[in-house]
Amino acid sequence: MKTAPSAADVAALEWQVTLWSGEVTPEEHDAFERWRTARPEHERAWQQVQQMGQRLHAAPDAVASSVLRRGARPDRTPTRRKVLGGLGLLAATGGLAGLSMDTPPWRTALADLRTGPGERRHLSLPDGTRVAMNSGTAADVHFDARERRLRLHVGELLVTTAHDTQRPFVVETREGRVHALGTRFSVRRTAEAAIAQVFEGAVEVTPGDLPASGLRLAAGQQVRFTARHADTPEAADPLSTAWERGLLVVQRWRLADVVAELSRHRGGVLRCDPAVADLVVSGVYPLDDTDVVLASLARVLPIHVSHASRYWVTVGAR
Repeated sequence: MKTAPSAADVAALEWQVTLWSGEVTPEEHDAFERWRTARPEHERAWQQVQQMGQRLHAAPDAVASSVLRRGARPDRTPTRRKVLGGLGLLAATGGLAGLSMDTPPWRTALADLRTGPGERRHLSLPDGTRVAMNSGTAADVHFDARERRLRLHVGELLVTTAHDTQRPFVVETREGRVHALGTRFSVRRTAEAAIAQVFEGAVEVTPGDLPASGLRLAAGQQVRFTARHADTPEAADPLSTAWERGLLVVQRWRLADVVAELSRHRGGVLRCDPAVADLVVSGVYPLDDTDVVLASLARVLPIHVSHASRYWVTVGAR
């Protein structure tokens, strides 16, 4: 029986990916050193990954050259995706004991479709379905003769389905399935649940642990659901898809919720002090420069935006 990887094992691999990627920032390097010295199990996991890395450099050329040695050219550093792929192959053939490629960080890093912080993407799938991807989204695509399926690992998708009477279109998450019935709809994953909204047509939402409990949503409805429960449907929010046009539209939101939404569109940490969390905000804000948004909020609210670094920002009381 395989032993499940510990949190330290997974974190050590993620740090190795970052350091090998050629994309590490000084802030990330400092964070790595803090993580490594925080607990003895972190150092043990790190040393195990180093042994694994030595095996990777000694691995057959089909693995090592395609993943790491391409980075030897000064104009081509290995991407995190390539490093993850090589590490995953090595782990599967005897590298880090118990490492599963079915953990969320791996699935996200190796997803077919990805956007980074602050990045949005529009694309057409092979059947003509149009998909908009919000910031920080990762999904896999699976089309066959029976079904068209997107597996959403993290983030948010806005989907306008193409007509196909033979193959249903499904967005699948850890929480369950959203079956499109000729429609324009969105699916968003949060830390606690998934949220489906319908803007045209209809969908059927089925929690993963309740396969016989499908819930039909008509245009203008939304529902929050987990693997074991679906809430009572509510009115959809047509302004919630303004991100597709690069905008955040808020009407009497708590400042904490505005800051949380902005944090999805930038790298690093953006936090809101509880002392100002309940201030009320309304307006239309551009998502392509969240620093401009924060500065504009500071001009009209009794708040101060503190930058410990480019990647660590706090919104507090003035």
